[in-house]
Amino acid sequence: MRISDNILTQKYLYNQNKINERKVKVQNQLITNSKIDKLSDDLFNSLEIIKIDSQIRKIETYQKNIDYAKEFVNTTINALENIGNETQKIITQVVNIDNPINSNFKTVAQSVRASLEAIVQNLNTKYNDMYIFGGTNYSNEPWLIDSNGKVINNSTDLTGEVKVQIANGIKDTINVTGDKILNSDLLDTINDIIDSLDAGIAPDKTLKDRLNAAYKEILSIQSLTGEKYNRLEDINTILTKQLQDSQGFLSKRKEIDPAQLAIDLQYQDYLLQLSYKLASSILPKSILDYL
Repeated sequence: MRISDNILTQKYLYNQNKINERKVKVQNQLITNSKIDKLSDDLFNSLEIIKIDSQIRKIETYQKNIDYAKEFVNTTINALENIGNETQKIITQVVNIDNPINSNFKTVAQSVRASLEAIVQNLNTKYNDMYIFGGTNYSNEPWLIDSNGKVINNSTDLTGEVKVQIANGIKDTINVTGDKILNSDLLDTINDIIDSLDAGIAPDKTLKDRLNAAYKEILSIQSLTGEKYNRLEDINTILTKQLQDSQGFLSKRKEIDPAQLAIDLQYQDYLLQLSYKLASSILPKSILDYL
């Protein structure tokens, strides 16, 4: 079989390209700190890496959702705390009105109206352009103060739930719907207290009991909201552990042996230099030199 100069040259170039490819591959592994550059390098490990990487991205998305949910819930907790403080002020005013020294109904009514206005401001608190007690109606303020200094409902539906995905297959409601505030009877009770004071009548025992019961209901809502915040933190802790585990698995799949790769790199470089030397001694010769 005749071996032409062209065949020798092609064979040499083919081998040299292969050596170069292996050298570049080792260099890339050292630079990227990963033994897999493309799917064909290691099909099984590559598929595992894709799966783990997808899990990591999902966990990171859930954690971002939880961060958003925690901020939303924390805003709600602060608003409820302010509402509770203003309600306490009204309770104090109503209790002290039985004292003849504090029997100026007009002054007390003004103070109650001021507290009610502060309560409504907190009920109309917004987070990320969303009314936190407004359900899923983001266009209208849930409550308003009318010309008489009393509160009125400004929304037809306060029951909408705001949900976020916080884990695989788990969506959690993060808002306190406005109907819970309405059902606490706080706002109607304060309106009735204002009517009583405007009429020059001290709030009776029934009104005082309603106010205390409403205050306890607000505290209960605040407590449940605090539990929701703690639950979000607990889930985030679990996700953080899952993320660390997944990142560890991913690192092991991609893990390289720097010392071994350094040896491989030196070996490929040695082969390349040897190839150059052989080429310089073989390729310049023609087929006649071997006859």
